[in-house]
Amino acid sequence: MDSVNTIISTITIAKPWGIDIPNYFWFTGSSAAAFIISSFAHVFGWEKYKPIAGVSLLMAFVLLVAAPLNLIDDLRQPGRVLNFFMYGWENFPTSPMKWGVLLLMAYPILIFFEAQALYRPYFVKQAKKGGLLSKLFTFGNMDVSKEALEKDHKKGYILGAIGIPLALAVHGYTGYIMGAVHANVMYHTPLMPIIFLASAMVSGTGLLIILIPLFQRFLSSRKKVDRDMVATLARLLSWFIVSDLVMRFLWLTFSLTFGNGEKYALYSYFTLHFADTFWIDYVLCLFIPLVIGFTKLRNIPVVVYFGGIVTAVGVWIFRWNTVIGGETIPRTTPGYLNYTPPAFGQDSIVSVLSNWGILFALVCAVLLIFPWDEEMEDCYEGVENAK
Repeated sequence: MDSVNTIISTITIAKPWGIDIPNYFWFTGSSAAAFIISSFAHVFGWEKYKPIAGVSLLMAFVLLVAAPLNLIDDLRQPGRVLNFFMYGWENFPTSPMKWGVLLLMAYPILIFFEAQALYRPYFVKQAKKGGLLSKLFTFGNMDVSKEALEKDHKKGYILGAIGIPLALAVHGYTGYIMGAVHANVMYHTPLMPIIFLASAMVSGTGLLIILIPLFQRFLSSRKKVDRDMVATLARLLSWFIVSDLVMRFLWLTFSLTFGNGEKYALYSYFTLHFADTFWIDYVLCLFIPLVIGFTKLRNIPVVVYFGGIVTAVGVWIFRWNTVIGGETIPRTTPGYLNYTPPAFGQDSIVSVLSNWGILFALVCAVLLIFPWDEEMEDCYEGVENAK
């Protein structure tokens, strides 16, 4: 008798999304948070955030430029990215991925032009000293009169105001994509975009707490860390953690208590992962930084740096647990699925580390091109809180 091979196509241990996707979500979320913090000064006029507004804007730019590379790697064949632009536009009103195509193009362009408006007077100053690249970034406008500077300020304000909803949309659409997946009990909730945005503000603020003191200490002309700014960011981080915890509380209590049949799968998942979820994700990465920001511990820089690191790492873990953890919950199989990212190749640990390497290179490039240190020095001129 001839043997018959049967393939069950609806049951698979393969993951549609691998390690690239949590990393992409983390990059876009942190970019949105950095942009919002820069807008505190550029749009809302909060003076205390002006010294870090320029650096925050640049970090928002490089994070967003590096983020889509995760998606290209996830495609396995980079040429497939052209399909996003060539096909499917007839479904645009109901396709969050199509929304993302436009958002991922518009958002970094807007940030670049806002940064150009912010730094144009400094580019003019360097261009007059013979800087060819600086002259290029003036866009031919060498006017530094009061009227010209007011136009730059107005342009930055308008772009910043437009950029706020755009930044929220860039990361919100990723949560929208997940929330629309009916088949996955972890994802399917209208709260998912808001949950992603709340946790993004945590990771982005934590990242700035790590980077800005490094820039100030080792790369700026002052060679001094603004401790008051570090404490301010720590307190801001605590408020963002509060909003993140509220969103997660609403998500989990509704899903685990009032869900239909899916609540049993979620209950089983969180029971299985209770120890690492509670002690690492919530206690270490959220509650401890929360306490730091709301107490006098925020005046101890090294403690705040620790809080920034664990929150940034904790949100990455949350992205992993949500994306990959959600895919391990069984639908048609009797047990949990297992996923271990490969060490090498596409959608691997090395590819994610390479993406971080590209991010580091982009950070170095923008810090060399944009006179952020001179702009920061002007903001601190006459201020005695940098120590």
